[in-house]
Amino acid sequence: MICSNCRRESNTASRVCPYCGQYMAQEALPLIKGDAVPVYDDSDYWAPERRPGVKKKARQQPRRRKRRIRRSKKGQVRVRRHMVNWAMVGLFALIAVILLAIGSYIYLMVTPNGQLIMARMGREASADAYWQLGTELLDQGYVARSITTYEHALSLEPEREDLVDKLMLLAEAYEAAGQPQRAEQVYTRIYTTLQPDKSLGYRHVIRLMLQQERLNEATALMTKAFEATGDDSFMSQRSTLVPLPPTATVPGGRQLIKQDVSFVSPQGYDIYYTTGDAPLPEQGTLYTGPITLGEGTHSFRAVCVSSALISDEMSVKYIVTLPQPPAPNCNLAPGEYKGARSVRLRDMETDKKDKMKEHTLYFTIDGTQPTTDSPRYVGEPIRLPAGRKVVLRAIAVNGYGKVSNEFRREFTINNGPIIKYFNGKDDFAGIPLMKTVSDKFYEIHGQPQLVTEITDDAVAGVSTSARYQWGEARFVMLDIGNTLYHIDTTDPNMKGPRGAKVGMDMADVTALFRDMGQPPNDRGDRGIYYDIKDGYANYTASADDPTTGTLRYVASVFDETASTRLLTFEVKAGKVERIIMRYVDRKISIVF
Repeated sequence: MICSNCRRESNTASRVCPYCGQYMAQEALPLIKGDAVPVYDDSDYWAPERRPGVKKKARQQPRRRKRRIRRSKKGQVRVRRHMVNWAMVGLFALIAVILLAIGSYIYLMVTPNGQLIMARMGREASADAYWQLGTELLDQGYVARSITTYEHALSLEPEREDLVDKLMLLAEAYEAAGQPQRAEQVYTRIYTTLQPDKSLGYRHVIRLMLQQERLNEATALMTKAFEATGDDSFMSQRSTLVPLPPTATVPGGRQLIKQDVSFVSPQGYDIYYTTGDAPLPEQGTLYTGPITLGEGTHSFRAVCVSSALISDEMSVKYIVTLPQPPAPNCNLAPGEYKGARSVRLRDMETDKKDKMKEHTLYFTIDGTQPTTDSPRYVGEPIRLPAGRKVVLRAIAVNGYGKVSNEFRREFTINNGPIIKYFNGKDDFAGIPLMKTVSDKFYEIHGQPQLVTEITDDAVAGVSTSARYQWGEARFVMLDIGNTLYHIDTTDPNMKGPRGAKVGMDMADVTALFRDMGQPPNDRGDRGIYYDIKDGYANYTASADDPTTGTLRYVASVFDETASTRLLTFEVKAGKVERIIMRYVDRKISIVF
């Protein structure tokens, strides 16, 4: 209870204020002049007795802070402070602190702003908070810290619905840090795995490629982006960079005549082409002029190249089918005839106005298949030699180079001398091959100037070479001794097969052996005869002089084992200047 007089608080059970001694039942009414002063019965108030002779001491009061008391004009007393219950205050403060701590924890752990604060403090927070913090750092210019923060956010939550937006932030930070390669990797991930049908990732990668002048890669990605997204803007952008593809002056398809095809760049750029699968332009051929298309199938791929830019590829295919001329004929019916005969060839083409159908006829009577290297028919009669069966074979070639089917006709010419082909019985006089030993040879031709051991693939076994002033003799060790198998001579006194010797005219030599009388071709080469069983003979002229060349006879021998004999005459100015005869211990294949 509070005393109405001194305004101090005391026990509620007290009726008398222990401080001022006034009754505390009710606040005393203010005294009015003339009123009686109330008298209080304090008989029940106990106070300690004073001993005689002892002055009443002033009651000691507990030392308290001086209170400033202000009295009003009416005599009322006002006290500025009153007694505080600090225990309650402390309890309430503790509860408030606890509640504040709990609230702060909930705020930091649950709310986005709280998570952002945790992220700023470097504590574990949500991925969203780190993405937001990374953006703040990037806006403030702390690029490296921003990248680290973004990467940490990505590691916390690598998969999310808005991952593309977050990756774009990371790529932006990489670009700000001058790391375009890492930014390109992020953009590439977007268009390869996250949004392959959207334009976003493609555009940023293309932008970086163009900044780095990687034009070929950029244009290739533009094509890929168009195919994946269907966005025409990619092809529009590409068309401003890439050269136009080349064009061909002859449309592709089937052609019935030879064609000269040219490739043209609409913008005047270099053109590289290939006929196969080689990559362009790296392994292509630089186009320099028209290409002639012969018969057959021709496929071309070509591109235009401007600096580092490559156009789209042009592909064209031609199928050239040239008209085939009809086979020629002759004016002599097949059969037997007495004595030598002559025959003429006849061109069976009826269209004489088309120059491309003007034909050239080629023929043989030596038994070989006619080709464009065979004798050319010039309108003169072809003489058929007497004494044996003769086969006339001929072809026609038109202006396109197209060859006709072969014309073939057989004749038998009787009442003429029959001369045998060169064969295994033909040999050098007195020194037959594979029968003459070295001692016998030395007796006839003297000791050699030099004898050396050699390796020769014509025979098996150890071989030796005996050198003479006139040439060379070679020997191989057999059961009968060191046996002659090769002779090379310029000695006019040595007689070769059928009496042929150095110094004879080539015409006289060919007369010793069977000669079908075939004329030479345009180069001067001439077929003598050809027989698939017995062998063949021909003359090959030198490039400068058709009267100088090599006359060669080849004979297949089938005794106990197959072997071959080669007889060669080196001819100069129409005369034999050297004879070489050689034995080979295997059959030499001849194909015509």
